[in-house]
Amino acid sequence: MFLAPFRLFFAVVPLLVAGGALAMAAFPRRMTSWQTRSPDGSTGTIEPSDTRILMMRVVGVVVAGLALFMLYASFRILP
Repeated sequence: MFLAPFRLFFAVVPLLVAGGALAMAAFPRRMTSWQTRSPDGSTGTIEPSDTRILMMRVVGVVVAGLALFMLYASFRILP
């Protein structure tokens, strides 16, 4: 039987990973757009392509699913 801090660690880390992955899947443009500033003072934005946005959404959902599976498995293996 593990101590409470270890059980908390095995519960919190997968939840944080799943939350970050779902945020990446839900808001890919907000998380990957950059603002640039040229030497003359004008600003611009760099946007990723639509294929990259789609892949970020797919990978975010897959990583969140794996993290939630890790959470389930850790409570099944570690009583």
